[in-house]
Amino acid sequence: MTALSAAVSRSLGLSLLAEELRRIVRMPLLVALPFAFLVLNGALIFGNSWLFLHMAEIASVAQQVGVRVDQEFLDAVAVRPPSGARDQLAFSVSHAQSIVAAFDAGEAAAAAASDMDTSLASRLMASKYTVWESRVDAVRASGQEWDVYGATYTFEVHQFLFGTLVPAVILEASSLGIAVLLVMSELDERTGARSIVLSSPVGRGVVTTRLAASLMWALAMYAVLAALTFGAVAALSGWGTGIAWESSVSSLFNVVVDGGSARPFVTWSDCSVGTYLIWSLLLGLGFMVLLCLAVQVVLLATCCSAVRAAVTACVLLMAPLGIQAACALNGRHTARALMHVFPAPLLAVSGQWFTDLGLRSFVPWQEAAAVICGIAVLLCMHPVLSRMWFDKDVA
Repeated sequence: MTALSAAVSRSLGLSLLAEELRRIVRMPLLVALPFAFLVLNGALIFGNSWLFLHMAEIASVAQQVGVRVDQEFLDAVAVRPPSGARDQLAFSVSHAQSIVAAFDAGEAAAAAASDMDTSLASRLMASKYTVWESRVDAVRASGQEWDVYGATYTFEVHQFLFGTLVPAVILEASSLGIAVLLVMSELDERTGARSIVLSSPVGRGVVTTRLAASLMWALAMYAVLAALTFGAVAALSGWGTGIAWESSVSSLFNVVVDGGSARPFVTWSDCSVGTYLIWSLLLGLGFMVLLCLAVQVVLLATCCSAVRAAVTACVLLMAPLGIQAACALNGRHTARALMHVFPAPLLAVSGQWFTDLGLRSFVPWQEAAAVICGIAVLLCMHPVLSRMWFDKDVA
């Protein structure tokens, strides 16, 4: 009987999930939003289209001699047809100087530790830079810093790909999943279906089913938005599936500027532009789950009122940015750095993920650890809040 009951429950759960997905597809708003987001992404791409001529020039040279800036690369650039993009590329690669060779990780560690206002934070900073120094040495020894990446416009290319498009796709897919949760909750409230749903154990299961349906819809749209957005960039820039994506993101042309100082863009593990994009999108998948879970938890905490949940979620997600600004004004650097474990501040530095993040992080891979821990906490909160809410409403 137990096995039969479990099989019936699974079958019923799958039927409910399929029905929720069919309801999503039949809602014009939820179907139209992805197209609106694609238009927005097209506008972002068009606004940065001036980079494509330069990216195409790099792709043409890299296709012939690879991405490493050596004498062969310089010779290949010299014989390219005259153009403004060729001239800028020739100037930047011929005047390239190693930022890694001139960078002292020990000095960076001491400066970062001195900015922290607690001894624990200072020790964590020093430990982080000890690990990071070995990565700087590895980049220096491998010669990866001499990969061309975007040459003159590396900063602009990197910010375009990872500081603009990546967070845009993450937020768009998250918005679609959140919209499903809020719209379904609002429909239950307006039609009076909530009391009917809560009147049986099977009906109560729709809360979890609806969360699964929203995540599946968001995941599908995330894949579509990412594929079409970055596929368009690859096609329009001439990078396609070619060798230009194999340039290391730890290129000497890629630097991070914090205040009045600059440091090399050295990741915790070797990765090319292509693998960095894959890592960013995988972490973005975690962000999407995190944001959807956060809204689901807020929905349960606010008795599934869509309006209250939306306002509360916005306040909770954006509050760390305000707290961070207040901490900066009052010299609370440790508290300011801690705010970067929350989604909004972490998304704001998406172009620097998988690096040391300067004063924004205490440990290696902090952005990934923050997302994983956030998902774990919310998953633990979900069943507790569900039980509390059901008991309160059914009593």
